[in-house]
Amino acid sequence: MKKITNLSILVLILFLGACSAPRVVSKADFSDASTTASSGKLIYHLPTTVVNIKVTAQKVTEKRGPYYRYSERYLNLSDIITEDREYWEITEAVIFTSGNPDPEKSFSIAAQGIPAGAAVNLTPDGTLLGFNSSFDKGFHKTSEPTNDSSKKVDEINFNDIPFTEEQLIKTSSAATAEEVAAAIYDIRETRRRLLEGDVKNLPPDEGSYRRILEGLDRMEEQYLSLFKGKKQTQTTTKTFTFTPDITASANQVLFRFSGQKGFTQIDDMTGTPVYIEVVNHEATENNKIQVNPKERTGMIYCKPGKATVKVIDRTKLLTEENVLLGQFGSLHTMPPSLLDNPNTSVQMDPATGAILNIRVQE
Repeated sequence: MKKITNLSILVLILFLGACSAPRVVSKADFSDASTTASSGKLIYHLPTTVVNIKVTAQKVTEKRGPYYRYSERYLNLSDIITEDREYWEITEAVIFTSGNPDPEKSFSIAAQGIPAGAAVNLTPDGTLLGFNSSFDKGFHKTSEPTNDSSKKVDEINFNDIPFTEEQLIKTSSAATAEEVAAAIYDIRETRRRLLEGDVKNLPPDEGSYRRILEGLDRMEEQYLSLFKGKKQTQTTTKTFTFTPDITASANQVLFRFSGQKGFTQIDDMTGTPVYIEVVNHEATENNKIQVNPKERTGMIYCKPGKATVKVIDRTKLLTEENVLLGQFGSLHTMPPSLLDNPNTSVQMDPATGAILNIRVQE
């Protein structure tokens, strides 16, 4: 029994000793994966910043009214459609950025222990999002250029006009136009009397009163279209992507656009060129990291460069935005010991490679 007791004490001592042994602290080491062997190491990429331009255009269809010639004579209207036509116009352009992994900026992580450097957050294509971070939950990667067109509009006609028998039996356009103009004035007079309450039998409730006024407004607009004409718009949206290159021209053709066809192919000369201009605001810096092989290297990240992106339709500025571009910036290293603490959390921008946030939880 005594031997069994001594054995139990010995096991307990060894167990307590193991529990009190110091935990291995991490030592993450970072290196350029394109120049060093990466077997058994984690690989991440820094991003190349892509500029996305979402352009919205409208196809406008105008159809003149059958009585447009009598607009000024009977209704004193001058702002009317006098000819049938279709044309396209750009209504909006919005700039935003996203990131693609840069094959020339791939880095490896060699780590020991339980490091923050081993808990790497990456996008599906391998771009660095951070360490010990939940930032990837909101990650969204921009897709390739897309079209987003509204549903096809119906052909413009005047079949919905509520003609009366008196209007239809007129034998000339001038006489019918005069009869319709008289109906418009009657509608306006009825509406005025309703608004002033000068009607013997008012609607029984507020809802009926509102519906009558809306019906009068709708009927007046239908009759007015016979003089003013009708206009319909169809909206189309396209997203174009452009990857700025610090060695390339700052002004390039983004797409072509025609007033008759809308968006055209880049080689279709019937469309006029819409340019993208990228103005670099910072001097070019060295994108190579100088490391000492005898010392640990800290996490390699990017300090993006500032630039202004403009989208120009011939001489008209459609939009302008100040952006950060990873490929226009410079590479730097964090202190090697920063990620030795497994409670360290780092958030990175997947579009530029910049550090967004560093937290150390106690």
